[in-house]
Amino acid sequence: MLFQGEITHLSQKGLGVVRHPENELSYFVAGTWPGDVGEFEITDRTLNNKKYAYARLVRLIQPSSHRKTPECQFLGFSGSGCSGCPWMIADYDSQLEQKKASFLHAMQRIGFDPQVLSIGPVHPSPDLFGYRNRFQVKTDGRKLGFVAEGSHHIVPIEDCIALNAICRQHLQTLRQRLPRREWIPAPGYDWNFIDLDDQSAIDPAQLNRKRPFQQGNSAQNLWMKTRLRQQLEQQGESEKIVELFCGSGNFTEIIAQTGCPQILAYESDPEAIAALQQKNLPGVKARTIDLYHPFIWKILKNHIKDADTLVLDPPRSGLKTLRGFFEYFPALKTIHYISCNSVTFARDAWMFCKNGWKFSTIQLIDQFPHTPHVEIMAVFRKR
Repeated sequence: MLFQGEITHLSQKGLGVVRHPENELSYFVAGTWPGDVGEFEITDRTLNNKKYAYARLVRLIQPSSHRKTPECQFLGFSGSGCSGCPWMIADYDSQLEQKKASFLHAMQRIGFDPQVLSIGPVHPSPDLFGYRNRFQVKTDGRKLGFVAEGSHHIVPIEDCIALNAICRQHLQTLRQRLPRREWIPAPGYDWNFIDLDDQSAIDPAQLNRKRPFQQGNSAQNLWMKTRLRQQLEQQGESEKIVELFCGSGNFTEIIAQTGCPQILAYESDPEAIAALQQKNLPGVKARTIDLYHPFIWKILKNHIKDADTLVLDPPRSGLKTLRGFFEYFPALKTIHYISCNSVTFARDAWMFCKNGWKFSTIQLIDQFPHTPHVEIMAVFRKR
């Protein structure tokens, strides 16, 4: 079924939203931007509600004023195209505006009034291409590339202009090794994956083994570390700092530079903790622990009860384990929350504010140009 309409806004996942003129349903459409007028076809991909569904763009009647020609020849929104940088269809200023709008929408949905949140512009990435320092490809032994959105189809990629020079060379080296019998997946599996970054050796290429986490944009990561250092300096000396989801010490290095005598760093990945311990940072005691254990704060209570500062950089699922959180941090005065997910950040921030905390600052950072992703750095203080 075909219908015509205008994309009015973007969904939380960065898809265009168009309203059907007759059935009054709203449809999510990949590869579209607010202001696009087009002809759309309803697809058989369904949602478990009666308000939304999916459609695809059949014909662009009038493009948005923010539309531009994508620089990447492999970008596509069907099973045969790479959708890793879906916002490459729009100018960069418009992308930044939409990232901020998406964050404010997430905050409003949870209960915050966007009008009283003091949020400036998104800090832009200095590089729009060649910025990514890590990547993951899928391979079935015959082809190698990225998986098309909403499919199990590997899109062969000859090059990726989002990757930095080292990662681009890694990609070329992998492609030159095809076909490769040992990369054929086991029966019942569609592919194997290879995880690489600009610090890893490509020989041997290890299958189905994730590299330790690192921020994907080196320039933006440096900016974030500088900002965290400034914020810690402004708050004054701390007697004890707890860092949750510390990884291999990306932000721990900055925390250690404050001269705090006691820094407790927690992370679930033993390899990351081992890497952090090898750095021998002053005052840092690093420990492997499951931070999503249902009784985690009770387990840690004797260690964290006198901490005055908390720094956390959780995965996309956020903090999650808030049960008993505030009870076991009685001396806490400042929280530095670094997040990669607006929805889970809004959820956690709402709980903070309901338990006697208030925002001091919120800064949005664009780690990944041409994607819906936005990074958040927020500081909470006790009321």
